[in-house]
Amino acid sequence: MRTNVPKLKRQWSSGMNEEPETTVEENVSTLFEDDLSPSRKTVPVKQQLMILALLLLVIFGSGLVTTVLALLGDDSDTDQMANTSTATETVTAPEALQRGGANDDVTITATAAFVWDVNTQRILYAKNPDERLPLASLTKLMTALVAHEIVASNSTITIPESAIDQDGESGLSSGETFNAEDLSDLTLISSSNDGAFALANAAGAVLSSSAPTETFVQAMNIRADELGLSQTYYRNPTGLDLSETEAGAYGSARDTAFLVEYILKHAPTILEVTNKTDAQLASESGVVHQVRNTNQTVDDIVGILGSKTGYTTLAGGNLAIAFDASLNRPVIVVVLGSTYNGRFSDVVHLSEYARNVISQ
Repeated sequence: MRTNVPKLKRQWSSGMNEEPETTVEENVSTLFEDDLSPSRKTVPVKQQLMILALLLLVIFGSGLVTTVLALLGDDSDTDQMANTSTATETVTAPEALQRGGANDDVTITATAAFVWDVNTQRILYAKNPDERLPLASLTKLMTALVAHEIVASNSTITIPESAIDQDGESGLSSGETFNAEDLSDLTLISSSNDGAFALANAAGAVLSSSAPTETFVQAMNIRADELGLSQTYYRNPTGLDLSETEAGAYGSARDTAFLVEYILKHAPTILEVTNKTDAQLASESGVVHQVRNTNQTVDDIVGILGSKTGYTTLAGGNLAIAFDASLNRPVIVVVLGSTYNGRFSDVVHLSEYARNVISQ
């Protein structure tokens, strides 16, 4: 049973058939306002520099203040600084590997990659980390998070016919009912589009009785904005491509890593099922669904905490994993725009590389 669901969220989950009087944006912002990640809250750079200037003036006089004040004159630089991560160090691949003494280079297939040391808030590896790319089923991480925050884990969710109409076959049936937590687990481990749509439809109905799935997608985007995921934008709750040229969601490797970090810190039970090879999950009528993890590396990553795969024609192969590089030392690896099989080898190489860097 999931815990630590704020009181407001439990109240909303009990009012499944009531139409909120406020707008979706007001409802969602209120719902999430207490959950903002402290690591993403920063004092604006200009304010920091002005405080520094005043301190220097008091301690050293005006001589050392000039340089600091000069920094205040360049808006573009300070804005760029304000929008960057709080990470203190970036280790490029060649430098890090030479430091670790294991290899001369990291070779990966992915278009973009990001390796993040959660405890030290340090970038261990970055390749096109902020390039906006199709997310495919990595979208379901946000779907599961927002549904978790809106709907109580013991709520009953009915699979609508519109969910069964989604691409892919996950063995669900129209009218079948699930405990919300079990449906979320099934959705993530097997990457079920039916399950993701059903979660979105049920949680969206809490926010608005009309067009619940579309309303839920609005909530996903509001949540992304609240968490500072500046390159992320959702168009549906599954990540399925909308057409041959339009993806169902876009985001960056860095954003995805920060989303995984947030889930690890604030709702870790969401990911627990995804560190298993397979699972048995039953509907409320007792129908047992045997599901297998779509992450082929789940048994190859020692200390894995959670993972999520993604693949569509537009996205190529995507994969996000979190693992303990050592005792209580979580590291997140994200690759985007790889191939179907390449994403797995990419993540294995990068996880080995991360252990190597951290051990130095």
